[in-house]
Amino acid sequence: MSDPHFDTLRTTRNLEAAGTEPAHAEAITVALRDAITGGVATKADIARLEDKMGNYVTKADLYRALWIQSGAMIAAMTALAGAAFALAELLGRGG
Repeated sequence: MSDPHFDTLRTTRNLEAAGTEPAHAEAITVALRDAITGGVATKADIARLEDKMGNYVTKADLYRALWIQSGAMIAAMTALAGAAFALAELLGRGG
């Protein structure tokens, strides 16, 4: 299916008028047509991609939050254990 907004004849003629050899002008026009008609995403394509990416971003954010929370819990437990040992040492020396 071709793009109704891309006029291949006009593009070829413009390239030739600018000094491009006819064979090159035609090849360039064909390449442009193929790129335009085969590689342009539709609004529906973009919406599907946004939906998929939204799910991955949400999962990535969740995993990141869990790692941060786990790290904070480990740091808190380490601090509590250190405080408990320090308190036990102080109480052991005081008596």
